[in-house]
Amino acid sequence: MDSLKTLLAQLDPPLKHHVEMRGEDMLLTLVDPLIPAKAERSLQPRQYQNPGLLYVVLLHAINELRGKGSQAPLRVFPITGHDASDRASG
Repeated sequence: MDSLKTLLAQLDPPLKHHVEMRGEDMLLTLVDPLIPAKAERSLQPRQYQNPGLLYVVLLHAINELRGKGSQAPLRVFPITGHDASDRASG
């Protein structure tokens, strides 16, 4: 969970975030306060415990915000030592 917090902190600015546990599931909300716009994702443990899958979910959420007018960069910093090109080829 500390890795997730570190990753989300790197998105701020421009995006704010909120993480809420609902039993075992996690509700992740990304907000661009300049629009304002938000993207929510409900994640099961298998999704938020898998760094590669979490990376893709975050990219999709950021892309959703961009579709609503956000200027947030379409990138997410890797949680592990692997970069995005390693995930795409693996």
